[in-house]
Amino acid sequence: ETKRRRRKKRVMAAISSNVKLSGTFILVVVLVGMMVLASTPTATAAVSCNTVNSQLMPCLGYVTGSGIGAPSATCCSGMRTLYGSLKVAADRQAACRCIKTLTSRFANIIKLNVIKTLPNKCGINLPYTISPSINCD
Repeated sequence: ETKRRRRKKRVMAAISSNVKLSGTFILVVVLVGMMVLASTPTATAAVSCNTVNSQLMPCLGYVTGSGIGAPSATCCSGMRTLYGSLKVAADRQAACRCIKTLTSRFANIIKLNVIKTLPNKCGINLPYTISPSINCD
């Protein structure tokens, strides 16, 4: 029986050691994970022009037309979605630069007097007027 007790003690010691080791391992993994998260930059990448373009594409017919009446519900929905997603200054500035590029590139087909009224007609208050000369800073 003493052999049996000693064997049982060794097994219990080995199990206890493994439990301590696995607990230590888990602690190390958690600490490393926390360090990785802490070193990750908190600012998100600025919004892409592809995102801006896709949200504003439904407005193309309106801003190249007469501007009489209301823009389509899809146009206004895209604008609201876009502007609602611009939470940080970097995103707002990136979107502004994309809009500035679009209005400059397509100034010959976009009616600037119509595009200036678009945010207001969609119920969006912008602190600037959409034009090829927007100051995005």
